[in-house]
Amino acid sequence: MLQSEREKMMTMQPHQTAYVQRCTFSRSGATTFLGHLDLMTCFERAARRAELPILYSQGYNPRPMMVFALPLGVGIETTSDYLDVSLNRPYDPEKFVAEMNTFLPSGLRILSSKAIPEPKDSIMSIVTTAFYRFEAKGIKEAMEKAFSQETLVVTKMAKGKEKQTDIRPLLLSLSQAPSNDPDTVDFYACAGSEKNVRPDLLLSSLTRYCGLDEEISENARVIRMGLFSGEYPRIVPIPDVEVRPVS
Repeated sequence: MLQSEREKMMTMQPHQTAYVQRCTFSRSGATTFLGHLDLMTCFERAARRAELPILYSQGYNPRPMMVFALPLGVGIETTSDYLDVSLNRPYDPEKFVAEMNTFLPSGLRILSSKAIPEPKDSIMSIVTTAFYRFEAKGIKEAMEKAFSQETLVVTKMAKGKEKQTDIRPLLLSLSQAPSNDPDTVDFYACAGSEKNVRPDLLLSSLTRYCGLDEEISENARVIRMGLFSGEYPRIVPIPDVEVRPVS
């Protein structure tokens, strides 16, 4: 058999039925400084060490089938992010949580999980909105100035090239922070594969346009407190999104 024929056969494997655990997880402490790939590795190792019936992708380089709702940047804490883990058989959600947490590092915890039908839509494709909290000296005043601007142009790298992007249309609303603390601000912003606000770029724009001290900006605490689907303001928390099963 020719190599090309073998490769074609590898792409024609029968569909594997996935028994999906939709997990809510948090991270804090040292794990906040893990990059996305390292974070994924943490979950993969925990699943292997717990000897869970993980479903693997097919082909020459099989990988555990785990999908994050939205990658977490380095330095971003989370109180409720989401991860779909595909298993090859039904599994009790409470047992799944307990066994995963036994092998996850300190600061990284699965808070809950529920078994869902194999979804037609990837969890990554349904995210539209994120809810963030910034904590830094004078951050509320700077964010109020940002929301009063017509444009907030930032520079980011795209495919190895610098690109100018106006992120102001992606900032949706400020929300009342606890105790009206001037050093804490909550806000909603666009998130997902089509429109996404990176917290580090937003913080750099606060330095450039809104008078926030650069050192304060670089050391701000960033917490992602929720992810949602739907069109703002009619948004739905990811765990409450109706799952469309694979037909």
